[in-house]
Amino acid sequence: MKKSYKGFIAWLVLFCVGVLAIIFMDIKSIDLVGLVLGNYMFITLSLLTGMIYKNEAIYWYTGISYQEACAVTSKQRKEYAYKHFIRFLMVCLGYFVYSIIAYFLSFSFGMSIIICCLLMTVCALSTVSIKL
Repeated sequence: MKKSYKGFIAWLVLFCVGVLAIIFMDIKSIDLVGLVLGNYMFITLSLLTGMIYKNEAIYWYTGISYQEACAVTSKQRKEYAYKHFIRFLMVCLGYFVYSIIAYFLSFSFGMSIIICCLLMTVCALSTVSIKL
């Protein structure tokens, strides 16, 4: 798939659909698995956005060509990527706090995964409005 932000969102949606399918599987300790999986997803997405910030590979987000990304200043690329990184990091930390609370309150696997997927989708869609 083309390295674009639309591809990034498509990956998120497909990943969430696959994870939601696990709800219907019969696994012991599924609640803990759900919380670990949700945290793993957010941590890896935060790391991905952090790497894009560090490398200024913003064309991965926007779908613009590498040459077009190079046409703007380094500061503009960093600011653009930083806004994405901060949003995903904040949602990651928020889900981490939720997962601790959910574990002690014995929230169901389904509830935790649905919240994780909704947060991830809302976060991804909220970054579409960020302009370079």
